[in-house]
Amino acid sequence: MNKNLVYLLVAVVVIVGLILGFGKFSSKLSPSTNTIGTNDCSKYSNKDGYTGCQSVVKGKEKLCKFKIDNKVNETTQQMEFTYTCSPK
Repeated sequence: MNKNLVYLLVAVVVIVGLILGFGKFSSKLSPSTNTIGTNDCSKYSNKDGYTGCQSVVKGKEKLCKFKIDNKVNETTQQMEFTYTCSPK
C-alpha cells in the first residue's frame, strides 16, 4: 500500500510538471505575444485612446506612441484635433 501511494504521488508530480512545462513553452510560441501589427496601435487613434495606446507593450517596452495634432479650421475658427496612435 505504501509503494502504491509513492507511485501515485510521483505520477501526479510528473503530470503537473508536464502541464506547467507545456504551458510555458506554448506561451512563448504564441504569435500574438511575439508580433505586434499596426492594427494594435491604430485601434486606439481616438480622443480617449491614450491609455490603450500606452498599454501595448512587449515586456517593459512600449510599442506605440500617442500623438495629438491640432490646427485651426479657417472657416469656423475652431480648433480641430487629430489623435493618432502609431507604432514606434
